[in-house]
Amino acid sequence: MNPGGALRAAVAACCGAIVLSVTAAPASAATATLSPTYGPVGTTVTVTGSGFTGTNPPKDVTFNGVDAGAPAVVDDTHLTSTVPGGAATGPVVVVLTDDTTTAAGTFTVQRPTTSTLTVSRTLTVFPQGVSLRAVLRSGGVAVAGQPARLQRAIPGSGIWNGIGLLKSTSSTGVVSWSLTPRRAYTYRVVFRSTQRYSGTTSPRVGVRVRPTVSVSAPSVAPILTAFHISGVVHPLEATGAVYLQRWYSGAWHLVARAVAGRTGHYVATTKLATKTVSAFRLTRPGHGGLLAANSPVVRVTGVSRTLRQGMSGTDVYALQHRLAVLHYDVGRVNGSFGYDTFHAVVAFEKVQGMTRDGVVGPAVWRRLTAPRVPHLLHPFATRAGVEVDLTHQVVLYGVDGHVRRILDASTGGGYTYTGSDGATHQAITPTGHFSVVYKRDGWVTAPLGTLYRPAYFNYDGYAIHGEGAVPSYPASHGCVRITVPAMDRFNSKLVIGLSVWIYRI
Repeated sequence: MNPGGALRAAVAACCGAIVLSVTAAPASAATATLSPTYGPVGTTVTVTGSGFTGTNPPKDVTFNGVDAGAPAVVDDTHLTSTVPGGAATGPVVVVLTDDTTTAAGTFTVQRPTTSTLTVSRTLTVFPQGVSLRAVLRSGGVAVAGQPARLQRAIPGSGIWNGIGLLKSTSSTGVVSWSLTPRRAYTYRVVFRSTQRYSGTTSPRVGVRVRPTVSVSAPSVAPILTAFHISGVVHPLEATGAVYLQRWYSGAWHLVARAVAGRTGHYVATTKLATKTVSAFRLTRPGHGGLLAANSPVVRVTGVSRTLRQGMSGTDVYALQHRLAVLHYDVGRVNGSFGYDTFHAVVAFEKVQGMTRDGVVGPAVWRRLTAPRVPHLLHPFATRAGVEVDLTHQVVLYGVDGHVRRILDASTGGGYTYTGSDGATHQAITPTGHFSVVYKRDGWVTAPLGTLYRPAYFNYDGYAIHGEGAVPSYPASHGCVRITVPAMDRFNSKLVIGLSVWIYRI
């Protein structure tokens, strides 16, 4: 090497090694530039200069005084050297055959690091979340500011993919992530190198995921008649077979395979052979990176007899419970088919467009399993309100856009009558938007009859009130009749200012 040459540094990449390029300098030059200026022990460095095969070739390279041994001379302008064990951050010196030296700048030896990775739980039930926490240290000391990437792989695939944002370790060497796994994954954290510290990869942790399976079934079903049990699997992208099982003889037995509808939704069809209570569940075997899962248990009562007012029994109880679930004003659920149950059945028949006789025969039982569900026409106009459906002769009470109670009613009969003023009037319930303006308690005597606890929705005498006779057809002078027991249950909801919509569908 010519000690009087000028030093210049250039960066090159060769066969994956870190390349240190130095151009020989004249004797008057004291230093050269290294690129890159850092790396771990064992890094191969290439020096680029001139005269390496001339009369004064390099014989040694030192890293902060630690001998790296004779370099490998590639050609007249290139030599390579390896950062030796025990080397520390400091000057790099090229020693020539005549013992002259050329300083090649400062090389930073990266400190080795180690890491740990822990997870808050290794088994989750969707949509339960997990927290992953990694800690990076060097020689037992926390490493701050090190870039870290969370990666995951499907177990057994060997293919790792980064997830989330690139983060940096805190002052305590910690970096963490919170996520909701949607299938089984193995996780690891890859720490990138910095000038002071080498990169490393954490140990791996696995998280298994169990999906959730919901189920919906009627509480009663006529025997020997097909009915549906449906469910939803979460996460919705979960695929695979779902089966309906029934409990008998001390074990769960397969009944049918559920049919997949829209994403995540399943429907199974079955029948009951006897008038007993049967327990069912939906089950999903392990598939697609998710563990096996079962739905909650639902019980369906098989019924066959025709129910009428005055009867009692477990099937009456099941009827009342089903009507209550559908928000019909059934009164007490006690297994006795009384006055309130009769009017709840009539209200149900009205909404379904069936014969309004209050008798629960096979047609009503079947409809109870898959009924028409009424909806509010003014769901979000106010937080709570009353709608009177003149077409179906029912009163709907809604809260926050949802029907909460359905009551049997009788409205204006359309006939003509002579009022207290001697004039002829037509028995019509006015339509439109009203509100409760005032109320009276107890029995109130009016020119056209007696009203029980009336809640007036205008100042012309029209009210929602209790009445001893509430036929299944329009029969009032124009008020909205409901039964006396129903008014006792409903009166507190009819607050002053409550919106009342009256309409025909």
